[in-house]
Formats: sequence, C-alpha cells, structure tokens
Amino acid sequence: MEPVRPAQLRTAARIADALVYAVGLAGVVAGALLLRRGDIGFAIVAWCLTFVAGAGLRLAAWLTRGVADLLERQTRIEEGITDLRTERVARDREAAPPDPYGRWGSGWH
Repeated sequence: MEPVRPAQLRTAARIADALVYAVGLAGVVAGALLLRRGDIGFAIVAWCLTFVAGAGLRLAAWLTRGVADLLERQTRIEEGITDLRTERVARDREAAPPDPYGRWGSGWH
C-alpha cells in the first residue's frame, strides 16, 4: 500500500464537489416531483436530506483539501530539515578541531 499523494486528494475533493451539485440537483428534482403530487411533507424531507448530504460532501471536500495542503507543507519541511542537516554536517566536518596526535584519522585504533 503506497501513501496518498496530495494530487490524489485534490482529485477526490473535486469529485466530491461535483457530487455536491449532483445531489443538489437530485434533491430539487425529487422535491419538485413530490410537491407536484401534493406530498409537501415528503418534499420537505427530500430537500432536507439532500441538503444534509450536500453539506456533508462539501465538508469532506474541504477537509480533503486541507489534508492535501498539510501533506505538501510536511514534505517541504522535511526537505528543509534534510538540507539544514546536510549543511550542518558539512560545516561540522570542516570545523573539526585539529588532532595533534593524529587519532582522528585512519588507523588510530
């Protein structure tokens, strides 16, 4: 199992956004058909259920985009830490104190 990439999460968020509009349209059509038959109670229930489903999908899309942003930020921070660590190791090697007895070189055991 490979880790999820931010691009995949953004694609999932776009799909959830598209589903929000599809659910909204389905709710309007279902409510209108029920209202036309005279079932005002069922029409209101259909509108409320589709509103809740659309709001849930919108929230899921928002959260998914947030996780994608966090993953990108984490990747940038990890790269920055790696760069800083590499610079520090190189600097520490250059600034190593001289060893008058030659112990730090090879063969001092």
